[in-house]
Amino acid sequence: MSDGARSADADRHELAALSDPEWPIIESVAEYDTGWFTGGYDLVEQPDGSTKRYYWAELPPATVIVAVTDGELLFVEQYRPTIRETQYELPAGIVEAGESYCEAAARELQEEVGFRPGHTELLQEFWCSTGLLRHRRGIVLATDLTPAERTLDSNEFLVPQSVPTDDALAVARRQPTNDATLEGVLLAKENGVL
Repeated sequence: MSDGARSADADRHELAALSDPEWPIIESVAEYDTGWFTGGYDLVEQPDGSTKRYYWAELPPATVIVAVTDGELLFVEQYRPTIRETQYELPAGIVEAGESYCEAAARELQEEVGFRPGHTELLQEFWCSTGLLRHRRGIVLATDLTPAERTLDSNEFLVPQSVPTDDALAVARRQPTNDATLEGVLLAKENGVL
């Protein structure tokens, strides 16, 4: 493997550790690093003996928060320049080095929405968009909320919103929508939270 692959591996969050490959990797190259994500490819020997470059973008793990208080589900209204649309989303953010999904959820909920959870529970963790991304996501339930001071990052322009839990799935499905919000709401519904 190339030196670029080794340094990318060394910088990877412990929640996003990769398994040993089932197909031989001839070369792993990180072609660029934006500070936000790393992009590259693995040159892989396929089962028939042929080789192919499998391109990837690697992002740090993220937490998505299902925050329920007084029969309401908390959302943030946010403009996303990448898709040029404003949408309702569940609060979410990057898991910092040394944090668990639940710890990151508590921090992000306070930063984005202004609530501190008394209880958090990891509902599910999983890989996202595995045809291209190396990105893990954890869906966290946050309850027993108390008001706290919001501390938005410099690039966050969010408007907190709350929706009755009975309406949450319909709101999450309304276009424009995104995978993290739909996944979080559906998992919450499956777990009897909504």
